[in-house]
Amino acid sequence: MRAGSAVRRYARHVSVAAFVFVLSGCGSSPAPLVASRAAADLRNPTEVRSVDGVASLTLTAQIDPATGAPALSYEGIYEAPTIRVVPGDAIDLTYVNALPVSDVEPLNHANLHFHGLSSSPAAPGDDSIDTLALPGQTLHYHVHVPTTQPPGLYFYHSHAHGETDWQMTNGMSGAIVVDGTASIARETAGLPERIIVLRRPQHTPSFATLERNMTTAAATGSCGLATDEYTTINGQTAPVPLLMMPGRPQLWRILNATSNAYYDLSVDGENLRIVSLDGVPLETYPGAREMNVPDIVVPPAARVEFVVDAPAGGANTTLRNRCYESGPFGAPNPSETLATIATGTPSLPAVAPPASRTKGTYDETLPAPTVQRTLEFAEIPTQGKYYLNGKLYDPSGPPMFTAALGTVEEWTLVNETSELHAFHIHQTHFIVLDIDGVAQPPMWRDTVNLPYLHADGTPSMTHVLIDFRNPAIAGTFLFHCHILKHEDGGMMAKIVVK
Repeated sequence: MRAGSAVRRYARHVSVAAFVFVLSGCGSSPAPLVASRAAADLRNPTEVRSVDGVASLTLTAQIDPATGAPALSYEGIYEAPTIRVVPGDAIDLTYVNALPVSDVEPLNHANLHFHGLSSSPAAPGDDSIDTLALPGQTLHYHVHVPTTQPPGLYFYHSHAHGETDWQMTNGMSGAIVVDGTASIARETAGLPERIIVLRRPQHTPSFATLERNMTTAAATGSCGLATDEYTTINGQTAPVPLLMMPGRPQLWRILNATSNAYYDLSVDGENLRIVSLDGVPLETYPGAREMNVPDIVVPPAARVEFVVDAPAGGANTTLRNRCYESGPFGAPNPSETLATIATGTPSLPAVAPPASRTKGTYDETLPAPTVQRTLEFAEIPTQGKYYLNGKLYDPSGPPMFTAALGTVEEWTLVNETSELHAFHIHQTHFIVLDIDGVAQPPMWRDTVNLPYLHADGTPSMTHVLIDFRNPAIAGTFLFHCHILKHEDGGMMAKIVVK
């Protein structure tokens, strides 16, 4: 059976080209390295750290008076903090919906998804389906971070269906760091840790403009086309200043928190040593290895963590977003300068030293899948309709699939459209076997880029193995395209694992 031999075969066909193509698509709290900096440097987001095993915070969804757009506020500041925990902790979050009452779109509903965590999809945990606050209401989340959760970068974000694009575009998201990366990627211990949250807000926030974009095909495929959006990093307009000490590498944890944008990241004159993707260190999977690449494409909602060296000889260099083609009907992804890197002493925390960790399912080679499924991505972009297996998402409808807890499934993801899609599934991760027949190295992902139609009109095909073995994820949750205008337009479905 092809699927039965798939886990064995991809390990024999690893190539740097395949790796770049796919990507194109528990210790103590750290302490500051230095107390101050002599020159301008991008700061990390504000942090909320767990105390006695619990990270407690209150977030408020409300209109930012400076922009007129919905935003998350924390302790009176319009900034979504980074939540820092260790495996086995819990996130205890009170979420206040102080957005105005509205009887027209946007209706200003609010909830959160804890993206990438292998936690329960049942309330008061990571329930993105039935947990919803209307304006004036308050939600309470208590999300357990399993002791088996791989250490790395995750995030939380709004997930109110029909308004996710609008709310995420305006920054309603924040990073989650699960400490312990140096327990697997040992070379990261003690390095300065830089958190980079990429967003792409509108110059003039407008829900109506987003809706027009959903119902009008781009039909350009132009990397250089200007849009009504711009890039921010940790809330500052790009390009931002970054400082690095000569001879002192840094660990960069980068989150693509945009609704629809792809970022093809590179640092002039430097290779990027990839240590982790979508929260999971590469060497977690048996036999997998870290890799050096000149650039990496980060789809919407994906995360990458890499070690980057300081420029030699005290020279300056640049973090760039390279032009990335998303298809004839895809959104533009123009090239741009994201940051200028200069010599100096940054004020950054240090990566925590290695600590003991609990071995989990992600540390094991996947068994052969017991079920094969096909998931077809189709659309009528001029009508703002986006389909999975010919169906639009129905919040009150039944699950599309039922999976057996304790099993692994192979899914064939078929992109029949003229633009990219970013497949994401809640609560668990997957291994990409191949893309259009090109075998991929084994690495855990929760978001993967699906190539658009080939020149001859045939669809792209991506094969993935999805892990349903963790008993913590039993219940009903979602899978969807993480290009959020597609998700809001119907390209989402439920799965029940039992």
